[in-house]
Amino acid sequence: MPENPGLLAFTDLFLRRGERELYGGLGARFEAGEICWLRGENGRGKTTLLRILAGLITPESGRLFWRGGEFAARLDEPRQAISFLDERLGLCRDLSVEQNLRFASGAGAGQAVSELLADLELKALAQRPLRQLSTGQKKRVGLGRILAEGSLVWLLDEPANGLDTANRERLAALIQAHAARGGLCLYASHEPLPLEARAMELP
Repeated sequence: MPENPGLLAFTDLFLRRGERELYGGLGARFEAGEICWLRGENGRGKTTLLRILAGLITPESGRLFWRGGEFAARLDEPRQAISFLDERLGLCRDLSVEQNLRFASGAGAGQAVSELLADLELKALAQRPLRQLSTGQKKRVGLGRILAEGSLVWLLDEPANGLDTANRERLAALIQAHAARGGLCLYASHEPLPLEARAMELP
């Protein structure tokens, strides 16, 4: 690794889907306080890369690093190191909005649940089970989960899907605030969010 290893990095990643190689020899380094937009055509592995960085998939080869050391060291962080959000949201459909956020907050490392409900305009929905919400409402609860977990790294897969213009702007503001606090955000999207971000094109 280089002298400045960054917060999260990988080298020589190789991944195959069936008989098709998605990428080989892929490497990058990401700093605390950075926002990165992952770009690429459908099927180029944006979601797969995010899942690798979340520790959910093991690449065929390559190495992942956390603060320049072994990737497993992220598990020793005093708060959750990485949060991943995709269309499955990581929520329980039978729990209420408030119950889902309280469960996500765990030991309380993230933002207070009462603040989240207010900031994401979810107070009126707080006692409703997740299964009764619209796609956009569920996505806002998913974002609330990320905030409640208090992670250093946000990995977001198509986070703006189902959001109207106002909530896309809210999402962008949340990401910018996270980066300003020293957090890292990587998001995969077909279109950019209304914020400044480093673009990384998957080959």
